[in-house]
Amino acid sequence: MKKSGFTLIELMVAMVVGLTAITSVYSLGSAMSKQFYQEQRTASAQGTSRVAIMELRQDISRAGLFGSPNGSREPTCDSTPPSLPLLGGSSGPMGAFQYYADEDQAVLDPQSANTGVVADRLRILTSLYLSDQLLVHSAGNSGSTVVLQSGNQAYRRTFSWGQTAGPFTSGSAPTYLTGDLDWDNTWGGQTASWNGIGQKGARAFQTGSVLHIETPEGRHFFRSVFGKDGNTEDEVRIQITPPLPLGTGCLPGAAEGATLSPLQWVEYAVVDPFDDNQVGADFMDFSGMFYTDLSPSSPTFNIPDAGAGPFEAPNRVLVRRVLNSTTGDFMPSSTQVVAEFVSNFRVSFLIDTTSGTTTSTLTGTSDETTINSNPEQVRSVIIDLGIRSPMEDPAIPYSTNTDAGTRFEVNDTQMGSARVRHMHIEVPVMNVARRNL
Repeated sequence: MKKSGFTLIELMVAMVVGLTAITSVYSLGSAMSKQFYQEQRTASAQGTSRVAIMELRQDISRAGLFGSPNGSREPTCDSTPPSLPLLGGSSGPMGAFQYYADEDQAVLDPQSANTGVVADRLRILTSLYLSDQLLVHSAGNSGSTVVLQSGNQAYRRTFSWGQTAGPFTSGSAPTYLTGDLDWDNTWGGQTASWNGIGQKGARAFQTGSVLHIETPEGRHFFRSVFGKDGNTEDEVRIQITPPLPLGTGCLPGAAEGATLSPLQWVEYAVVDPFDDNQVGADFMDFSGMFYTDLSPSSPTFNIPDAGAGPFEAPNRVLVRRVLNSTTGDFMPSSTQVVAEFVSNFRVSFLIDTTSGTTTSTLTGTSDETTINSNPEQVRSVIIDLGIRSPMEDPAIPYSTNTDAGTRFEVNDTQMGSARVRHMHIEVPVMNVARRNL
């Protein structure tokens, strides 16, 4: 009787064929997995870029809305032109834009390992919370109090409907509003009857905002909000400084019929989210949420081999925050992250050097002195935003000669670099252009 079976050679051939098939399947699966995660990281960077660009586009396009491209060029009776603080301690015109070239480059690229990357800073003065101009009923005899008209839809939209104002300066809860505004619980509870203060109104009129008052005769006044003058006869009374020049040739009567617009000063900056000096205390405080401290300085992540760690430091973020127009400090609890893992934030401008005339001469510039001195000349703002992948890929080396802009050297002591996705937009500034100051 003949016995059946496999010879040793047949078994060896079968094993080789099987191992080859398994290796091929594993290699294919590994390649597909790597490609999937690579595309996922790319899509994440692209999505982050688009969200950030949408936020920038909205704020930039509203620059000068209900305000002025340059308050010092408006007809007024004030002896001192309106101004905003500049970085460094001086002051500039009360204009739609301020710009600082390479202000945050050392924060973005502390090792100076990347060629051509920049981190500019942009400030915008706009009506951030309201889409209406309010009407002035009258001004107090001293000119330091403005009473708003209550019988119109703009007033009702601002001071009645919507969410309540949220935490105030009093109490132990985190506060969102600053200053001696006295938007207290009594006012907050009256939002259903047009007598109270809603979230939009409270934030629009908080201390540090700018009030732009324009009279029917075309006179412009810029004042700072510093308080609320009681709840008298269910009227909203705003205290301002300095007082208005009532009863003069520039402002006859009691400012009846003038329009009033609260303006906010918004800043875009690249910051280290774990640096309290840049973002304020407790901005990235996750205590109580996780078992370990998530800051890069935590001993848990203090890995000695060339500084490699799960954060792939530095993670620099683009933030948007509201500034106090009097001091230049950012408002508490107003900082929000627009984009993480920023690798480039470049701002440039298209300006009309013959602004105020019937001709138009457009030219590009990135000179901060020109923008800060003549914000009324801006016609378009050009944004270049780069977002990198969180981790370096060892298979992607970095070359300063050929890879600038497409790759980012996160840690020059490690092999590889991060991939970069770029977005480029130009945003026309119609509110500034139509004034043609």
